Amino acid sequence: MKLVFIIFIIISSSLYSYELRLHFLRGYIYNDILYADVYMGKNDLVYENIERYIDNGIIVFFNFRIDLVKKNFLIDENIREIYLYRKIYYDFFTKEYVVLNSETMRETRNTNLNNLMKNIYQLNKIEIVNANKLNSNNKYIFRTRLSIQFQNAYPYLSVFFNIITPIQYRIKWLKSDEFSIKELYYNNM
Repeated sequence: MKLVFIIFIIISSSLYSYELRLHFLRGYIYNDILYADVYMGKNDLVYENIERYIDNGIIVFFNFRIDLVKKNFLIDENIREIYLYRKIYYDFFTKEYVVLNSETMRETRNTNLNNLMKNIYQLNKIEIVNANKLNSNNKYIFRTRLSIQFQNAYPYLSVFFNIITPIQYRIKWLKSDEFSIKELYYNNM
């Protein structure tokens, strides 16, 4: 029990010094639907620490949030908020790492966690909104945010785990450049 406590303290303190961010890659319109692509920066040290969590029976959630925001003179207006997640855990029966995709509820399995993590670095073709519902003269931005959440896979240790480990790390917002719907239609041609 002391060993588990020491491992949790070491891992949780090491995650604070390195951050992952959810970066906006591009926005585009296809069949009058506005889509976005985002990617997560790759930090090997963070993933090594996360692998230690997973190997010790902790379930890790990568929570992605993408907001479409209309720029106004005083106060910006949120048009749409998209929440996605990837659940990562170790299956002790099959001896495989598993990633659960929240959009498709499909599991991807691999014995090598690094190969499996490639499935979550980039999120493509996230449907945002019908472009015809947006004013083509307004300016918009995308805001992205990543948070990492930890959950104990063993219910009898839940009280112990929640006392010594922060439940969620929230990482600051990142913003895209301003764009208009006309620009996206023009760039898609």
